[in-house]
Amino acid sequence: MAINSEHKRGGSREGSGRKPTGRLKIFFSTTISGTEEEIKLLKEQAKAEGKSVSRYVLDWALSKK
Repeated sequence: MAINSEHKRGGSREGSGRKPTGRLKIFFSTTISGTEEEIKLLKEQAKAEGKSVSRYVLDWALSKK
């Protein structure tokens, strides 16, 4: 099949791509390693406080300042 120049296949197109969210903060991620029991306990404690694991750990770390 010959490539037909009428069809715009591949390459970037005007207006394509992810739209700006307006969010000014850039977030980073990291990994926490632990035993199965430790991670389970961490998740349970975060859930008990109504927080994600990330928020729970960050709140704990920032309270130690």
